[in-house]
Amino acid sequence: MRVLIDGRSLTQQMSGISRYILELTKGYIRKYGEENVITIVNSPIDYFPFKYLICPYERHKFVDNIKFSIWLFKQDYNIYHAGDMLGPFWHAKGVKHITTCHDLIPFVIPNSFRLSRIRTILRKFRIKFFFKYIVQDADMIISVSKTTHDDLKRIYGVDSFILREGINKIFCKEDTHIKYEGLGKNTYFLYVGLGSPYKNIDFLVNAFLSTTTEKKLVICGKGHNIVDSPRIIYTGYVEDECLDYLYKNCAAFIFPSKYEGFGLPILEALSYGCKVFSSNAGSLGEFSPGVVQFFNPNEKQDLIDLINDCDDIVIDKEIIEHYLQSFDWEIIWHEFHEMH
Repeated sequence: MRVLIDGRSLTQQMSGISRYILELTKGYIRKYGEENVITIVNSPIDYFPFKYLICPYERHKFVDNIKFSIWLFKQDYNIYHAGDMLGPFWHAKGVKHITTCHDLIPFVIPNSFRLSRIRTILRKFRIKFFFKYIVQDADMIISVSKTTHDDLKRIYGVDSFILREGINKIFCKEDTHIKYEGLGKNTYFLYVGLGSPYKNIDFLVNAFLSTTTEKKLVICGKGHNIVDSPRIIYTGYVEDECLDYLYKNCAAFIFPSKYEGFGLPILEALSYGCKVFSSNAGSLGEFSPGVVQFFNPNEKQDLIDLINDCDDIVIDKEIIEHYLQSFDWEIIWHEFHEMH
């Protein structure tokens, strides 16, 4: 048995997709052995410790994907699994092709691109056309939530197998408290993620600045519009050891997104025992209300009230720990491999 994992979405800076591909590779290695699993990459990745095969053809380029389809046709394998919505337009008979769909944001959220109206229409048309051939080629599609499953069914008319994502453990080797001097335990709220329009960060900032809390708001990630306020700290991209500190010490983790295919940062925050204030939009509403405090991402007062009342909100860490057991990657991939 020879397995090829399409890991061309791996980047040198660890991302949610990168973590998923890493865990996907581990899952296949547990099933078939490290010698039988190879991950396709465009270039070597520093943190990726497993066998890889370099492919010169990039993802999400139409011409490159035709070349990739020809290149992959010549490879020797039994199973091909793409870590997100990329892959060939056709494949040889006698091999199995699987792809994971994390979300279909461009078709669900208006203005998900920061482009002009005409360029947005052209971009969406190109992506929809591109994804159509990938979906048609796949023998099996995994959706990471019921929301993504339903979006795939509505947009492309295909069924998919719902398989949740798992907790991404963050391991740090050093204490970073000195870097965050002044941000002691329970003195700040935390957001981790990009600044894309659908992430709803302007809503978060406006709600926070309307509160009476003396705590600060720490916003991690790239692409944010900077608001000049002494109450808000923008960190940009942060390494795992910094995230470890920030999760451990925040008063609450806030996730205001208008749509997510899954919502990995919520799992990360819960794994630290954080209070979590989350939008109830898209797949985020699929998390248990027993472990997450929900708010309407269009109703600012909902979030204002949660922030102002934060210190009075009590969470049950035993309930959280029990809830998180089903999000263990080993359990998830065992379930998947038993199924197919």
